[in-house]
Amino acid sequence: MTQTPTRKPIAIGTDHRGVPLKDRLKAWLQANGYAVTDCGADAGDGRVDAMDYAVRLAGEIGAGRSDFAVGICGSGQMMAITANRFPFIRATLLHMVDEALGARRHGDANMLVLGADALDGAVAEEMLKVFLETAAEGGRYGERRERLARLDVSKLPGGAG
Repeated sequence: MTQTPTRKPIAIGTDHRGVPLKDRLKAWLQANGYAVTDCGADAGDGRVDAMDYAVRLAGEIGAGRSDFAVGICGSGQMMAITANRFPFIRATLLHMVDEALGARRHGDANMLVLGADALDGAVAEEMLKVFLETAAEGGRYGERRERLARLDVSKLPGGAG
């Protein structure tokens, strides 16, 4: 069992295409000492929309019930795009284990997004492990995160917004 970076449950959710991967990662999390909040979908739910599950995951973080979330859909694209609409979410769509280091160290990502259609389960487990065990760095990366948090998207350059 690893030492967990948070005492709060890890929120996990998927559309219909990611259910097998979600179930595998949920089992991995539990076997490694993490509490899990399963936000769905489940086998038998039929076709569902990734956007709905991204919103549920963002809600877990926004309400303070989770520090980290894992979102899965076929490509990962819609899950990441939707989640990043919320200013407190830093969702990162990853394809390789090494990407998890930078996402956490430099971006302090709080939501790991995976594309179930193109990702091997063992690779996804390793990616999740690295994601959860890597701490965010300070210095210039901390300054970037603070700057990101202050962005006012209602005042875009060029008069848009």
